[in-house]
Amino acid sequence: MKRSIMFVLLCCFTFGLTTAAMSQLYFEDNFDNPSKSEDKWASLWGTWEFKDKEYHQLLDDANCISIVTDDYWDEDWVEYTYEVSANKISGAEAFLIMFRLQGEMNPRGKTLRDLPASMQGKELFEYWWNLGGWGNSVSRIEAWNGAAYKQAADSNHTFNTDTWYNIKIVNTPTSYTLILNDEEVEEVSDSDKDGVGRIGLGTWHTLAKYEDVLVYGPDGPLPVDPKGKVATAWGFLKAGR
Repeated sequence: MKRSIMFVLLCCFTFGLTTAAMSQLYFEDNFDNPSKSEDKWASLWGTWEFKDKEYHQLLDDANCISIVTDDYWDEDWVEYTYEVSANKISGAEAFLIMFRLQGEMNPRGKTLRDLPASMQGKELFEYWWNLGGWGNSVSRIEAWNGAAYKQAADSNHTFNTDTWYNIKIVNTPTSYTLILNDEEVEEVSDSDKDGVGRIGLGTWHTLAKYEDVLVYGPDGPLPVDPKGKVATAWGFLKAGR
């Protein structure tokens, strides 16, 4: 009997180690600790504040952007899933969910600040999922690649105030897949620059708040913890949604 119990415990321990080894959590921020979050984000334009365990953008202006800093991003992460929860406070549009960010960011008439050192002096290259754009009438992917301007994945999704939305982008070297509230919107074939680039958050003439940012590899995020709560669900568990 003792040998059987020991065997079961050893199997469970080994399974736990294997599961942990397979997890690929690249980046996370649930904004519970503002002092730690400050190191993770570079605010390029806008009024970004860590408050109420969320990340708020509180300036009614165009091109308000905050991106992950050099210390918390690795350019080898070209196959990842990016998840975030977003809530519109007020304003004309909704959210800019940014990914594949490289080089100089497009200022659009602003004087951007705090651009991470590894991006300075390099060719402009950025993608964003414009959710509720054009006066909250259309959602689509937009991208700058040097002088080229792209559009893809048009949809009629619009967004209400004081409502949480779960947003997910699955990025690979050859494509990206857009998911809103667990429903796939579109998969787009796109191999420009092999999918390289970091993530960010933004708004356009809108005040919004974000929480529970996760970026993880194809093997998934953190394994289930001893209480049975999967890491990707932490926002809904924390806020009771």
